[in-house]
Amino acid sequence: MFSSLLATSIWDDVVNFFANFEDVTGTCTTIMLWLAIALTIAFIACKFAVKKQYQHKVNLISLMVALAFSLACIITFVVCSFIEDEIVAITFYPLLALAIVCVLGGLAIAVKPAKPVQIAAGCAVAAALIAALVCMIVYYESGDAPEWNWVSPEDVNNVGLYVSCAALVAAIVALALLSDRNAKPFDSRSMAFAAMCVAISFALSYVKFFEMPMGGSITFASMLPVMLYSYMFGCRKGVIAGLVYGILQAVQDPWLLHPAQFLLDYGAAFAAVGVTGCIRGFGLFKGNMRLQFTLGALAAGALRFVSHFFSGAFAFGSFGAGYAEEYGIAALNDPYLYSLIYQCMYVIPEIIIVLVTGVILLSSKNFARQVEKYSLESHLKARPAEQPADAGQADQ
Repeated sequence: MFSSLLATSIWDDVVNFFANFEDVTGTCTTIMLWLAIALTIAFIACKFAVKKQYQHKVNLISLMVALAFSLACIITFVVCSFIEDEIVAITFYPLLALAIVCVLGGLAIAVKPAKPVQIAAGCAVAAALIAALVCMIVYYESGDAPEWNWVSPEDVNNVGLYVSCAALVAAIVALALLSDRNAKPFDSRSMAFAAMCVAISFALSYVKFFEMPMGGSITFASMLPVMLYSYMFGCRKGVIAGLVYGILQAVQDPWLLHPAQFLLDYGAAFAAVGVTGCIRGFGLFKGNMRLQFTLGALAAGALRFVSHFFSGAFAFGSFGAGYAEEYGIAALNDPYLYSLIYQCMYVIPEIIIVLVTGVILLSSKNFARQVEKYSLESHLKARPAEQPADAGQADQ
């Protein structure tokens, strides 16, 4: 009976999400949802229907539309937050500033991909990230963060959060560096694709089929564009694109308790999405695009799952006691088991949706040819001295 009621509730949530006009946020979400679906369908249709000689125009127009739509989403939901939600200024404004710095830095590199511009953009993002983390430390130490998140400071495992965060960040960085040894800095083309993929992922993240009560949701393959970007341009660029996407997620749906929890839930978790290209980067299963993508996506999904698991166990594990009492399941008092079950309820379905959608897309010869074309061009540009003739042909 409980499962039947749960299924009915989920179905009602899905139906209501596609036509929710009860308040300002619901109306804006519904409108943005249908716009995201329409723009995504239009983009895919144009990639398949438009002739090859006009594809560069399709890419340029799609980039501009995706960036404009993402900017519209950010502005719209920031306004909605001011209208309907209570803003925690010490965390909201630093995160918003960080997101804006990331967008402006990306645009600066795309317009003028010179090394000094890249260094300046990287320093600006690093400074904004450090400022945001400092604000979160102050917020946590003040005692306001636990109160806002219904958590007692005694229930937060600081050592577990810092150690697990450091280990995951180190693992993601090592995987990106080892699997993408011949990577080159961003150029205007790779930056344009990064902006487009992050923008589409951000738009798709509003297409939520189910939303968990304490953060997390099942979306319409919102990780897929960033995963495909990592597969095409390599892990290093993919991890950076995933990190930017995670920062936007923190602005969209912030659950902020602890600086290490922020890095686990938004930094490491979404940067992990960018390791999808690791299997291809290591040169495994050459010629089998779908298998390379599937294994890479599974590795990325596993890292994201582990990141959320540690955050749930060390920061929000005390919520398990409430569910244990509500449903009469004593085992949920264990923060590790509670976090495991909680993450399984949305991360695994999210990964399955991404895998199925990605394999279907890569099963299309036209789509696979486009992915291979841009992947080949980026690969040849990374080693211009080795294959100058092929590189020149690819550029033509």
